[in-house]
Amino acid sequence: MKLPIVCIIGRPNVGKSSLFNRILGRRAAVVSDRDGVTRDRHYQNARFKGHEFTVVDTGGFLPDDTIDVLADSVRTQIFNAVNESDLVLFMVDVRVGITKLDQQFARLIRKLDKKVILVANKSENGGDRQESYEFLKLGFGQPRTISALTGYACLSLLDEIIAVLPTPVRGERREERPIKFAILGRPNAGKSTLLNRLLNEERAVVSDIPGTTRDSIDCDFVVDGKKFVVTDTAGLRKKAKVDDEVEIFSNMRTLESIRRSDVSVLMVDCTRGLEIQDFRIITEIRKAGKGLVLLLNKWDILPNKTEKSFDHMVKEMMEREPMLEYVPILSISAKEGQRINRVIQAIQTVYANCRRVLGRDNVAQAFAKFIEENPVPSQNARTVQLTRACQIMVEPPVIAIETRTPDLVAESYKRYLMKKFFEEFQLQGAPLRLNFDMKLTLRKDEELEQFTESSNSVLAGVDTQRHMDRKNRER
Repeated sequence: MKLPIVCIIGRPNVGKSSLFNRILGRRAAVVSDRDGVTRDRHYQNARFKGHEFTVVDTGGFLPDDTIDVLADSVRTQIFNAVNESDLVLFMVDVRVGITKLDQQFARLIRKLDKKVILVANKSENGGDRQESYEFLKLGFGQPRTISALTGYACLSLLDEIIAVLPTPVRGERREERPIKFAILGRPNAGKSTLLNRLLNEERAVVSDIPGTTRDSIDCDFVVDGKKFVVTDTAGLRKKAKVDDEVEIFSNMRTLESIRRSDVSVLMVDCTRGLEIQDFRIITEIRKAGKGLVLLLNKWDILPNKTEKSFDHMVKEMMEREPMLEYVPILSISAKEGQRINRVIQAIQTVYANCRRVLGRDNVAQAFAKFIEENPVPSQNARTVQLTRACQIMVEPPVIAIETRTPDLVAESYKRYLMKKFFEEFQLQGAPLRLNFDMKLTLRKDEELEQFTESSNSVLAGVDTQRHMDRKNRER
């Protein structure tokens, strides 16, 4: 069945990706205060009150005279998305107010005869909401004041969205969404060798899909009936060492591969060990909220290898980065094919952990047990109380913990709770996050399961792997 399409547009940094994530109930797009985090179209399926639709995140609209070399491409992608959509959400920033770029963009959109809802974002404060009426000048009617970051009025916006969308047309084929993973690492860590090894498995059916960038090829294959899409990436170098324009974009594409993957596979040359740039890559993976599998490659040529070499190397890495305790670490030889089958198994495990609904009662009971075993320490002679906990997101899994004093929760106690949740629910590889909030918004298991179900399938023939990065903002 062909789903109706909702397209989110606006100038840079008005909160398009934040609203995209809010509609999905999970972090599918990276959000940053920096302009230019999204360039290409990003498609995901969403479900609300039994209604399913496709939502599209787009890059920020830039003027003709911008110095951004990719501005023309971004504009093309935006208008392609608008033309295929059934509903357009035109976003503005109520704090900044109406800009010349808003007006220029609105004039172009009005010519397309599309159903448009004007969304005035960042309206969590009453004073800001009162200023929203100046956006009537854009010609899209009364603005809907929301806050994509806090969730203010977003449910009302979703009610309006499903009310105006057409009924889905049946008859179009749907497919199970493949597991998408990116192979990452420093230059010459063995990424392409692993890719070739994975695609040369006798039981894998292989076909090439042109990627969204000039030098990137996404390959899809099937293992034991399960579909995968793998992206090989250029080696990610230190920014200080990147002064060639081609290599700059290569790094950007690597970061983009992280964002549009479900799981990131970090390859480390075990003869060199973890280096500073590997830790930078791990940081980018965490910031993107993606699962992680770490591979110690070239194990066949590790000098002076003994039975305890693996344990010693893993212990040393955990001393430098304690969070690696919760990440699957494998020693492999991509060249010789050693333990390659375990790589696929680890990817599947981490993918499942990222999407797990832990169970509202299970989280509450586990949280109560953790608090009883190790009470919350006071801070600056003030009592710190953590009252309850609930999972509020999947992909990545997020557990919200209610407290009147979130700023007083000791970092050591946060690490304690993180460790206990990982151990209790066996979330190896998942980017679990703990939020400490003054007011907890409880989510039912059924709501979280809906988010998982809505991302389980894609329309056959619709490319859901879209994005690229942009840099400049025009007000």
